[in-house]
Amino acid sequence: MKVGFFGNVKKEMLEEVEALGYTAKQVSKKDIKEKNYDRDFDIICGSLLFNLVNLEEFEKLKYIFLFSQGVDYMPLDYLKEKGITLTNNKGAYAEPIGEFIVYSLLAMEKMAKTNIKNQENKKWAPRATTGNLYNKKALFLGTGDIAQEGAKRLSGFNMEIVGYNTNGREVEHFNRCVDLEHLDQELKTSEIVVMVLPSTEKTKEFLDDERFSKLKDGVTFVNIARGDVVDEKALIKHLQNGKIKYAALDVFEKEPLSEDSPLWDMENVYITPHISGTAEDTEERFFRNAWANLHALAKNKELVNIVDLEKKY
Repeated sequence: MKVGFFGNVKKEMLEEVEALGYTAKQVSKKDIKEKNYDRDFDIICGSLLFNLVNLEEFEKLKYIFLFSQGVDYMPLDYLKEKGITLTNNKGAYAEPIGEFIVYSLLAMEKMAKTNIKNQENKKWAPRATTGNLYNKKALFLGTGDIAQEGAKRLSGFNMEIVGYNTNGREVEHFNRCVDLEHLDQELKTSEIVVMVLPSTEKTKEFLDDERFSKLKDGVTFVNIARGDVVDEKALIKHLQNGKIKYAALDVFEKEPLSEDSPLWDMENVYITPHISGTAEDTEERFFRNAWANLHALAKNKELVNIVDLEKKY
């Protein structure tokens, strides 16, 4: 079988794939721009570069092994129609994003922006109070692997940690979980809300103006999921009126975030460019599940992280 790797891949990786019995080729961004790439792959591995190609050109395609966990940018209906198996990189970024959630919350509570500006200006400005995490209640919207790693790391701060999922099932590292019927009460009483829901038709603008209005005054908000699960206009409104005291945003409705967005100039907003999943071992994490599935396919074993094309996650 012929495998195409879309993106930067080390020569050693291609050699290891070929040692499994595959024919492996790399397709760079330059190749895509020049339309200089093969169309006869049985398997393609990659992520956002797939936005730049027409997958209908790959008539022999049977499998797509993503480097990303999110699948919202993929033509899922087309893949379903053609019977193409899609797998994602679920679990590969959970630990780094779990750390990023803690980092973001501490940066906001401990006023990192002010601290850095004071240092840059050589300004000695002691203060008597600052925010804290202990004794607070954190609500995670979503209880998947990323949320679990975030909750696990926050559990050491003596916090109440609540998770929301579709049926309120218990999940490890959460004190308790609730379903949609009981969500409003948690929104009203949580000092911290962390968005970790996947992007699906059911979660589009899950946090809209109505739900933002139900939040506790002065809430701290983190979004490391997808931009479209939040109504960005409503988010900006509630940042401006003080309903949301702080927000750490790693994802946005449109990326890159427009220079015209008022979010850039808000002192209570911490912006990062969709990097919460990066780590010292990012390269290994990129390939983790694609590599596992190439091994599995070569050995006639079951694939991991097959995406349900009906549920779209």
